[in-house]
Amino acid sequence: MKKQIVLLGLILLGSYSMRATEGMWLPYMLSDREADMQNMGMLISAEEIYSVNNGSLKDAIVSFGGFCTGEIISDNGLVLTNHHCGYGAIQSHSSVEHNYLEDGFWAMSRAEELPNEGLFVRFVKYIEDVSVPMLEGVHDGMTEEEKRARMQSNMNAILERRSSSEDFEFEIKEIYYGNQFILIASVRYTDVRLVGAPPSSIGKYGADTDNWVWPRHTGDFSMFRIYADASNNPADFADNNVPFKPYRSLNVSISGTQPGDFTFVYGFPGRTEEYLPAIAVDQMMNELNPMNIAIRDIILQGMKSYMVESEEIDIQYASKYASTSNAWKKWIGQTQGVDKTFGIDSIRRAEARFQYALAQDNNLWNMYGNILPSLEQRYAVSLDLFKKRDRFIEIGYRGNEVIRFLWGMNRELSAAENGSEEAVNKAAESMAQRLSGFIKNYNASVDSTITYNLYRHWMSTAEEVPAFLIDAYGSPDGVDISGMYSADAFFRPTNYDAFIALLESDPAAAIDTVLNSEIYTMMKAAFGYYIGEVAPQLGGVMSEINNLQKDYMAAQMVVGDPSELYPDANSTMRITYGRVEGFVPRDGVRYNTHTYLDGVIAKYVPGDYEFDLPERMLELYAEKNYGRYATEDGRLPVCFIASNHTSGGNSGSPALDANGNLIGLNFDRVWEGTMSDVYFDEAICRNIMVDIRYVLWVVDVYAGAGHLVEEMNLVSE
Repeated sequence: MKKQIVLLGLILLGSYSMRATEGMWLPYMLSDREADMQNMGMLISAEEIYSVNNGSLKDAIVSFGGFCTGEIISDNGLVLTNHHCGYGAIQSHSSVEHNYLEDGFWAMSRAEELPNEGLFVRFVKYIEDVSVPMLEGVHDGMTEEEKRARMQSNMNAILERRSSSEDFEFEIKEIYYGNQFILIASVRYTDVRLVGAPPSSIGKYGADTDNWVWPRHTGDFSMFRIYADASNNPADFADNNVPFKPYRSLNVSISGTQPGDFTFVYGFPGRTEEYLPAIAVDQMMNELNPMNIAIRDIILQGMKSYMVESEEIDIQYASKYASTSNAWKKWIGQTQGVDKTFGIDSIRRAEARFQYALAQDNNLWNMYGNILPSLEQRYAVSLDLFKKRDRFIEIGYRGNEVIRFLWGMNRELSAAENGSEEAVNKAAESMAQRLSGFIKNYNASVDSTITYNLYRHWMSTAEEVPAFLIDAYGSPDGVDISGMYSADAFFRPTNYDAFIALLESDPAAAIDTVLNSEIYTMMKAAFGYYIGEVAPQLGGVMSEINNLQKDYMAAQMVVGDPSELYPDANSTMRITYGRVEGFVPRDGVRYNTHTYLDGVIAKYVPGDYEFDLPERMLELYAEKNYGRYATEDGRLPVCFIASNHTSGGNSGSPALDANGNLIGLNFDRVWEGTMSDVYFDEAICRNIMVDIRYVLWVVDVYAGAGHLVEEMNLVSE
């Protein structure tokens, strides 16, 4: 009977049975995908993509900083990633005198490569399913607290055994909502130096207007180099470190791609939620996204009003603006994409088929029949709580930079409130260290304006205004919070040096100034509200939802075919595959697969911060000087799209051809398909990649840094 139910499930659960281009597969799962990938055109084996015992493409892929992906493209540790992934490093080396964001940066020798404190790359050595030892001794008779305690004990034992016998970093992550667990062994290198970056007029071409949009004409790349000690082992920055010698580097193809070509993307996608119930997706798209979009509108408008007036502020806030805008625009496209594809209706139909499949077997129905209704009930009664959570995160935490800074020091400052001289000195020392980095990219006028507008918005739109806001500012009607910065003048750049000096000369007086400031009082009140009122309720609700979601996932794995259900992304290494193909975004419009330098020039607007271009690029275009990187018909390719299923964290991931050669660099998704984190529609979900030939042309011809191209192994096949 069970076999019949599984077969019935495969027929019924259309949206749970993954289509060819959907899926973010753990590398060890590729043996089940190999035939499908080869039927689509792949010419290599799964073993060549991921192997524990032999060199494979895996060894050329790195987690870049923990937030992006990078790939090794030379035998001297040269790393390619996105411009927006390297943006913080580029910004940190920029100043008004040396504005690498505006002018670009190219190290013409190893001595000119720039170190980046805190930046790292991480190589995955192997991934192993450790579900059995992780769940040893866990049974249904336990409370949730007892289960967690036992699994934590099991995890500690596994990690201790591995750490004592292998010289790697280890972490264990749950997949399938805690139904399975994987162990990841990795090696981290911390001496990562900036080698090259195009000017933002290339690396961010189109900026906010073109973000998440196709057709795209952005050269979104930057280059770094990994350094190691003389034995090729990880080492902190040192002058005598040498370029890392990788176990594998990628071949770089200059042959290009054609519509229909097989492609796959190798990287570290951040987070997806593909198995949520329809009610959760409905709340996300129709309640939470619109609310958060309105909040970020205020933040973005506040930043931009100052950035357009000051080059210094523009440099300070460039990365912050891009980060804030990225999610804002994604949420807009995500909501529109789900609506356009009737995604919520599709999920509901799949849920009905799922319930029907369970009903065909009494045992399955008794085990799982009430899970989906229970999930729906918990989501329905928790919507107001979710709104409180998101408002606090977006306004109370993200909305004010000083509050965020002070919260980062909450432990030290709370200890200093007790009056211990040791605690005060420790807080002063910590603040002096952190404040220098904070103040470099901070403007009090920007922060004050945004906070003023955000708090007014909070008090005028919340279904229930938090008591701490009413206590501080009175009734939401006619509230005036303009004086909230009156006691924190030491955060203003004009008083920065004086306050640093006070931290060193009289730590007690300096810390006392902080502890008695209005902004510190506000920080304590805001987080007191969240930690004391919102978080406890939220924790209880999410514990119930997570337990139900775990059972819901387990039920799908029983009713459907587990080999067809990929685990949600969680920043672990994944492979996704598809084809180079266009799409139809709306009636009467079809998007082609490639863009060219002609399109870059067509968008050119002199003096515009989004669409201005360097004079040299205009000259090279006029000369049609494309080096060896043009197509057969004499055009220079810039970007292309494919049906690979990607997400945040895939930024910088290599796009590879049927032979595993590098053909492009993933950096975005099309706006119409940004909902792919929760609902994938193969008709419109496309990832956007910068063509590797454009990268090579910018490095070689535009920048004159051909020595970097000479490091690479270029192939034409």
